[in-house]
Amino acid sequence: MKKIMILYASVGGGHFKAASGINNYINEHYPDYKTELVDALKYTNKLVDKIVVNSYVNMARYSPKMWGEIYKFSEKQYSVANFSNAVQKVLSKKLFKLFKDEHPDVVISTHPFITEMVASLKKHKKTSCKLCVIMTDYASHKFWEIKHEYIDMYFVANNEMKHTLINNGIVGSKINVTGIPVEPAFTKEYNKEEIYKEFALSPDKRTFLIFGGGQFGMSNIKDFFTALLNVTEDIQIIAIAGKGKKTQKLFEKLAKNSDKKVVILGYTTKVPELMQISDFVISKPGGLTTTEILVSQIPFIIINPVPGQEEENANFLTNNGAAVRIWDASKALPFIEQFISDSFRIENMKIMQKHIAKPSSTKDIVEKILS
Repeated sequence: MKKIMILYASVGGGHFKAASGINNYINEHYPDYKTELVDALKYTNKLVDKIVVNSYVNMARYSPKMWGEIYKFSEKQYSVANFSNAVQKVLSKKLFKLFKDEHPDVVISTHPFITEMVASLKKHKKTSCKLCVIMTDYASHKFWEIKHEYIDMYFVANNEMKHTLINNGIVGSKINVTGIPVEPAFTKEYNKEEIYKEFALSPDKRTFLIFGGGQFGMSNIKDFFTALLNVTEDIQIIAIAGKGKKTQKLFEKLAKNSDKKVVILGYTTKVPELMQISDFVISKPGGLTTTEILVSQIPFIIINPVPGQEEENANFLTNNGAAVRIWDASKALPFIEQFISDSFRIENMKIMQKHIAKPSSTKDIVEKILS
């Protein structure tokens, strides 16, 4: 029985969700393969994991401009990459113990830091596994390209990324434009009538789905949510705070005196169903969230992208007409009102989303790897 090891790092939820989607698909469709899902950063060093994760989360939440500068600098200069290289040499020794115990035939990585650790083991002939890399955003970065000669397959979201990688010296035959893995739940058809009933919503009103920012939170989410509550049209709102208790309490406080129907949720597994009954979604453009929205084909209003990966995701989407962006939270109300009245723009956005979306991405990635 062949063994597949799927490695991720919990820096943001997207890397885990992509890894989990691949793991679930293989287990469901390929019982002859044994899979193991591992948070590789946490496995190699819990202290480093805590430092890296907390540093990223805190910078994204409190100092996004600083993170953006680090991101841009590391794209042009290898000093940050070299620091990463020094750290991963130490951590890869711990990862080697896992490889000695498990002997994986195939390793699938959804994070560049983890990819580099495995590539280092391959470089020093400590593993002969096939190394497959799934890039979880809509633009590339130099971090994904370190030690690329030891990477057997890349899976990317779009053709622009493929051409960028080729331009940077990576062999084109290694690069597969499959899209980012999405959980099968987002490609299913649901009974909309039952969903409306479950959440006491009306099928006759347009529905807005707004995300509160997940683990990052958003300092100005109050402005965007207030704008929705003041939209002239009699809309209904689903507000998902995720694990952010403060955000949930804020939503509840603001909605208390509103005459609009508002459903406020914390962490929920019902996002695929809720997307199917939503007419618009307001969210940060994380790689996996963006993929779920594109597959669901909901007009997408982008708010607060974290400088760096999310900023580039936002640029890709707006350049392709697959989303719009609110730049100034204080002007959210007039922006939303003019956008939702522009049926031509909305329909064309759905067309571009369908053009970009790759709903069979998970299946295509797994089949390509196992073939």
